[in-house]
Amino acid sequence: MVTLEEFEAFAARQRAVRHFTGREVPDELVERLLRAATRAPSARNAQPWRFVVVRERETKRRLGELFDELGRQFYGAGAPDRTPWEEVPVLIAVCSARDVFGSGEAGAAALGASIYPAVQNLLLAAQAAGLGAVLTTRWKAREEEVRALLGLPGDAAVHAIIPLGWPDRAYGRNRRRPVREVAFRERWGEAW
Repeated sequence: MVTLEEFEAFAARQRAVRHFTGREVPDELVERLLRAATRAPSARNAQPWRFVVVRERETKRRLGELFDELGRQFYGAGAPDRTPWEEVPVLIAVCSARDVFGSGEAGAAALGASIYPAVQNLLLAAQAAGLGAVLTTRWKAREEEVRALLGLPGDAAVHAIIPLGWPDRAYGRNRRRPVREVAFRERWGEAW
């Protein structure tokens, strides 16, 4: 059992890592991370997540090209610097069937509420293993191209692509606003 103090210290070190060494990440370790991801809760215990593990250099390069084009479009010169995706050891695409909970807002909400806990488990497991990772969604603006690159069937959606590898350096604690700046009591604007 992990204590709350241990978890708080662990969570304070979770970072978005975008720079990696070229060291390989073994399939056995990736499988352990995916197993941790699948331990997340999901609406109706539907477990809608599916994972595409991408190691092929050309596919990573083409996904990275899309990501960079959108970065220039959205952020100009302000897009975060990163290791080129073709040099990242692993990309993990977190996917699902589009209509697992039905269409409409309620279905989309249940799907997101099911997928993103699995993504967070994956990110935390990567950190526990000494790996770095970052959640990306910028490419959603061109999801159809991403779906084609990943060979997804017509009823599948992509929710996140996670570059994963050994960090290029030691990262310190994350910087977050104090709870008193982001939490309210009973009503928005009421001081915590």
